[in-house]
Amino acid sequence: MRFPNPSLSEYALNTAVVVLTMAVLQYTGWLSDDPAGLDPAFLAVVAVTFPAFSYLIALVGANVWPGAE
Repeated sequence: MRFPNPSLSEYALNTAVVVLTMAVLQYTGWLSDDPAGLDPAFLAVVAVTFPAFSYLIALVGANVWPGAE
């Protein structure tokens, strides 16, 4: 089994972009019925789960065709 060697700064940057995008969409009312309101619990869950699922996707991608280098 191969394990990807991710750049932690890249994961941090991608996570920050995703969380900020979600915050802007919440604040403008695109994701909720209450514009100008943020849900900090939702943003915290996204900030924790996004890197975990991104790593799992990279793990699957690294092991789909292990001999295809």
